Amino acid sequence: MTWFYALIGVVIIGLFLYWQFIIAEGTYFGARLVALLYDWTAEQYNGIKEFDEGFEDEAIGEPLANRLYQQPQALVLDVATGTGRVPLVLFRQAAYRGQVIGLDRASKMLAVARRDTAPYAERITLIQADAMALPFASHSIPLVTCLEALEFLPQPEHGLREFIRVLAPSSPKHPDYGWLMTSNRIGWEAYFMPGKTWSREQLWAILKCLPVRYIDIITWETIYDMVFCQKISHSPNRGQPD
Repeated sequence: MTWFYALIGVVIIGLFLYWQFIIAEGTYFGARLVALLYDWTAEQYNGIKEFDEGFEDEAIGEPLANRLYQQPQALVLDVATGTGRVPLVLFRQAAYRGQVIGLDRASKMLAVARRDTAPYAERITLIQADAMALPFASHSIPLVTCLEALEFLPQPEHGLREFIRVLAPSSPKHPDYGWLMTSNRIGWEAYFMPGKTWSREQLWAILKCLPVRYIDIITWETIYDMVFCQKISHSPNRGQPD
């Protein structure tokens, strides 16, 4: 029976490694390992994801450009930009004429982003930095995005608050400022990432405690919801239009 217990041990170890490195992508071992895993797959990443330009433009590009309709030259910060997915989608939108900062911790992902966004070099700045401590002043960025990455941060709620911190709030002069676009992990895999994911109700409750309005959580991909909200200076009824 020794072989049987050995087999059980191998299966358990295999499941543990699958959970930690495939589902959780190393997040429970720290940000450095997450960045390392992404660096290992940087050259293959776009092929693995198989992004569809039409779907990306409809689900990401158009909503972002529409939210900057009155300020089409506004600066956008894309946190966890990876290979430059969001910047490339934005640059395809004729209505958007602004600059994008792409921030990521994985240097090889940024190298791919730099190569792929070369035709837009004058409109993009790529920086290696920590999403948990964004190197920007409070209330300084008109629009912030972070897609398919929030759950891989060491403390997702702190990361969410950091995004809100750097956002410039909506104002009469800049009514299109203050938008956050992010994603929330859903589906069966989310149950295997305790402390890293939220139900829709939990996320709504977190956002209602922040200085945001127009909270919109919508179905996007099989394993992600898309989340929009707009930062305001203050709100007596947070989470509700005012």
